[in-house]
Amino acid sequence: MTTALQDDLRVQYGIADDRAHISQITADLAGSGMPTAPHVVAKITRRLNGDAQAVRETAAELNPSQRSGLRALPELLPLVPSIAAEFDRLELSARDRFVLLIASLCAEAGLDLLMEAAQVDSPHLVAESIGEYLTVSRGQYSFKDARLSVWIRHAEPGVAIMRAHERLHQAHLDQGNAVHAAWHRARSAVERAADVAPQLTAVSRELHESGQTDLAFIVAVEAAEHATGAARDEACLVAGAAAVAAGCFEDGSDWLRSLFPHGDAEHKRQALASMLIAETYVRGTVPVLDPSEHRPLTTDARHWSAWARTAGLAAVMCAERGAIPGMRVWLTELRDAELRAGAQGEIRDSVVALCWMLTGDQGEIGTLSRGPFSGGVVGSLRTAVDGDIELALQMLGRAQSGLLSEVDPLIAGFERSPLIGAYLAVTETLLLFWRGDIGAARERLLAASIDLPIAVPFAGLGVTLAHRLDIMFLGAPGVLPQVLMATLPAGIRVDNLVDQSLRAYLDGEHEQAATNLRLWHDRGAPQPALSVPGLDEVGPLVMGTRIEPPELAKARELRHRIRTIPEASWRRERDAVAEAARGLSSSFCRARVEAMLGSVSVVHEDLSAGRRHLRAARCLFEESGALAWQGVVDVKINRLAMQQQVSEGIVTAPINVIDDSDAVENSWIVWSEVLTEREVEVSMRVVRGLTNSEIATELDISVRTVEVHVSKAFHALAVRNRVELTVLAHRTGQYL
Repeated sequence: MTTALQDDLRVQYGIADDRAHISQITADLAGSGMPTAPHVVAKITRRLNGDAQAVRETAAELNPSQRSGLRALPELLPLVPSIAAEFDRLELSARDRFVLLIASLCAEAGLDLLMEAAQVDSPHLVAESIGEYLTVSRGQYSFKDARLSVWIRHAEPGVAIMRAHERLHQAHLDQGNAVHAAWHRARSAVERAADVAPQLTAVSRELHESGQTDLAFIVAVEAAEHATGAARDEACLVAGAAAVAAGCFEDGSDWLRSLFPHGDAEHKRQALASMLIAETYVRGTVPVLDPSEHRPLTTDARHWSAWARTAGLAAVMCAERGAIPGMRVWLTELRDAELRAGAQGEIRDSVVALCWMLTGDQGEIGTLSRGPFSGGVVGSLRTAVDGDIELALQMLGRAQSGLLSEVDPLIAGFERSPLIGAYLAVTETLLLFWRGDIGAARERLLAASIDLPIAVPFAGLGVTLAHRLDIMFLGAPGVLPQVLMATLPAGIRVDNLVDQSLRAYLDGEHEQAATNLRLWHDRGAPQPALSVPGLDEVGPLVMGTRIEPPELAKARELRHRIRTIPEASWRRERDAVAEAARGLSSSFCRARVEAMLGSVSVVHEDLSAGRRHLRAARCLFEESGALAWQGVVDVKINRLAMQQQVSEGIVTAPINVIDDSDAVENSWIVWSEVLTEREVEVSMRVVRGLTNSEIATELDISVRTVEVHVSKAFHALAVRNRVELTVLAHRTGQYL
C-alpha cells in the first residue's frame, strides 16, 4: 500500500531535488505576495513535473495555512490555467481517456493491474494507444508528465471516476489484495462503507510509522469518512497524529479536537500528547491543563507510560518557550507517571536533560534513552555542550542513518516523521555552527528546508540559524530565510536585532551595529536557549548563561580580554591571547579572535602585528565559510597596505586620497573594540572639539558621567589628554 499510494498521489514523479529551481520559485512566490514555505513549494513542484508557472498558479489557489505548511495540500491539486492550456486540446478516444483515468487513480502502479481494470488484454494495446503518456518499466508504469494526472482527474466526470474506482476495486479483489481493494471501494462508495474503515486506519498507522505522513493523513481521513463510533475516533486519532508529524498543526488540531470531550476514553488518552503539540503551535502557547483532570484512573502500566510521554512532551514544549513554571509542573507529573508505570527513567532522564539545557538549569543527568530524539537530538546536544562536538555529530549521524529501527520512548511512533527529521536537521546545523563550519552548516540547513518543516524545532531556532548563517556567508539574509520567517507558525517569535546589528557591522556601520545591540540589551537580550554565535565585537557585552560548547565560551572570553588589555601590558598580553587562540579548533572562533587582535594592534600602532593577525583571520574566515566576515578583514588589510605604500613612497599608480574627516570617523571601527559604546560616543565628540558640558547636553547625561567616560577612554587608549586623543583618531582612522 505504501509504494502504491505514493504513485497514486504522484508525490514522487522522478523530479530530482533541484534546490536552485525550487528556491527560485520560492523567491518568485514571495515577491508576488504569496510567501510559501520551501518544503511546501518542493512538494508542489514535484507533483507538477517541475513546471514553475503551474506551481505559481497552484500556490495562488491555496490558503495561507496551506502555503505555510500548517495545513496539508489537497490530495488532488487544483486545475490551474497553465495545466488546462497544456492538455485541453489533447485528442484522446473515450477508451484512452478512461485508461489514463484508471492509471491516475490506481493504488498500485502495476501494468497487469492496469490492464485488468481497464479491460485491455495486451501490453501492446497500451503502448499503441497511450504509450506516449506513460513510462513502463519492469511491469510498473508512471506518468511521463505528472500534470496529466491532475488534468485527467479534473477533466473526467464524477461518474467516470466512480466507475474507475469500481473497476480497480474488483481488479484488486481478483488479485487477492484486500487492502488496495478497500481503498478503491471507499473511493467509489456513494454511502458509508463502515467495514473498510478498520483496514484503512491500520494502513494509515503503518504509513505514519514509516514516515510517510502525508499519505497517512489522506488514508486516515478517508477512513474517518466511512467509520462510525469508536472506529471513527481511532481514524480521527491517526489522522491528527499524522498531520502533527508532518507539521500540519492546524489540521492536527482539528482532527484531534473532535475527540474531546466525548470521544472514546482510550483514544483520548492516546491523542492528548499530539493534541498538546498541535495546540501549542496553533495558539502560540502551551495549553494550560490541570494534570489531575487527565491522569489515568487505572493502575495499568501502559496508561501511565502514555501519560509519562504526554507529560514529557509538555515539559519540553514549555522549556522551548521559556515557560519554566509550567515546565516544572510537567516534570513533577512525569516523575510520578514513570514511577507508577514501573519505568526506570527512560523518558524522564532525556526530558530532564533537554529541559535543563533549554533553561540553563543544572542538575545530575541519568542515562539517556536511545532513539532519534532522546538519543540523537538530546544526546548529541549534551555531548557537544560537554565539549566533544565530533562525537556529537557521529551520534547524530547514527540517529539520521535510518539503518536502525530504535523505538524512542518519548516519541514512539514519530521516529521517522518529518517533524523529528526537522529536529535532527536543525540540531546538526547548530553543531556544525558550533564547530565553526559556517558554509557546511548553511548548506545543511538550506537543503533540509526543501524537505522538512525546519521552522518548528526549538521554537524557531532553525529560522534564527538560517538568518545568521546567511548573513555571515552573504552579508544579508537570502530568500529562503526570509520566507521561513514569513511563514512561521503563529506561536513563534524570532528577535532579529542581533541579525540587524551583525549586518550593520559587516557593512562597516559600527555605530548602527552598537545601537542595535544596545536596544537588544535593553529588551533583556532575548536569544535562543541553545546559543547561536552573534556579535560581541561592538556594543554592550552580554555575558549571561549560555548553552554552548566550552570552546565558544573560551573564544568569547578571549575577545573580551582583548578589549580590556591596558596599553602598558599590551604586547605581553597580546602574545598570551594569541597563544591561547591557537588552542581553538574552530576556524571561525579563532578567526574572530585574530581579527580583533589585528584591529586592536593597529590602535596601539603595532602595525606589523596588526597585519599578521588580520591575514590569519582572513584565511580562517575563508576556511570556515564566513565569507562576509572575510570581506570585512580584506578591507582592513587593503587599507593597511595602502598606508604602508604611502608612507614608504613607493606608490607608482594614482591612489584615492583619504579625506581627513573620513579618517577620523574610521577610528570608530577600531575604538569600538576596546571601548564601550558610550565611551566611543563620548570620545568621538571629544575629537570633534566639544566640551564636556556640550557632550553632556548632546547625549543627555551629566557632566560628571562624561568626565568618567573620558577618563576611561584615555586609559584604554593610552593617551594623556584631549589633544593626544585627537591625534590618535586621525592616525588610527588612516590605517583602517
